[in-house]
Amino acid sequence: MDKQPKISLFPNAHLWLLIPFVLTVAGFYLSYWSRFSEAPWRQHVHGLSATAWYILVILQPWLIHNKFAKYHKKLGIIGVFLAGAVVFSAFQVMPFQVVNEFLPDVLKYGFSFADLCALTGFSICVIFGVLHAKNMNVHARWLISTVFWILLPATARLVYFPMLNAYEGNPPMTYLQVVHVCWFVTTFLPLVYLMYLDYQKEKKVYNAYLFTFIGVSFYTLAIGPMGHWQWWIDICHNLIGKGM
Repeated sequence: MDKQPKISLFPNAHLWLLIPFVLTVAGFYLSYWSRFSEAPWRQHVHGLSATAWYILVILQPWLIHNKFAKYHKKLGIIGVFLAGAVVFSAFQVMPFQVVNEFLPDVLKYGFSFADLCALTGFSICVIFGVLHAKNMNVHARWLISTVFWILLPATARLVYFPMLNAYEGNPPMTYLQVVHVCWFVTTFLPLVYLMYLDYQKEKKVYNAYLFTFIGVSFYTLAIGPMGHWQWWIDICHNLIGKGM
C-alpha cells in the first residue's frame, strides 16, 4: 500500500458526502428516476454521469484514508472525463428548461442563468482540484466543493413537489422561496461550518469553500432578478433556445 501524507480532512468525509448524494437522488426521483425508461438520451447521459460523479467524490476520500492511493489516482483520471460528461450533457438539457411548462417565465430564465453559473463553478472546482492534485488538503476541498454547485436543484425539488401535492397545488411557499430556504440549509450553513472548522484547526479559510460559498450564494439570489431582465431573456431564446 502507498504511504500517504497526513491530511486535515475528516476521516468520515465519505459518510458525510452520502447525505448530498441521497438528497440528490431523492430530489430527482419524480423527474428522472421514476420515469427512467421514458427519459430521452440527453437526460440519461446527464443523470447517470452526475450520479457517477457523486459516487466518485464519495469513494475518493475513503480510498485515501484507507491508503489505496494508486486506485485514487486511477479513478481521478476517470473523474476528469466524468466531469466533462456532466457539463456537456447539462448543456444538452438546458435548452428544454426555457420551454418548461411547469415553471413560470421568471423562473425559466432565472434558473437558466443559475444553471450556467453552477456549471461554470463546478468546472472551475474540478480544474483547480486537478491542478492541486499534489496538495491533498487543497485538492480535496476543491473536489468536495463541486457537490455544492449542483445540489440546489435536487433539494428544491425534494421539498417543493411533496409540498405541492400536500397542499393540492396551493403551497404556502413559492418555488423560489423554497430554493432560498434549501440554499440556506444545505449550502450556506454547511459551508460556513466547514470554513469555521478549517479556521479553528489551521487558522485559514480555503479558497475552494470561499469561492463556492460566494458563487452559489450569488446565483441563488440572482434567480429572481435575472428572470425579469429582458436582455437575459433574449439571450435565453437566441442562444440557449437554439440548442433544441
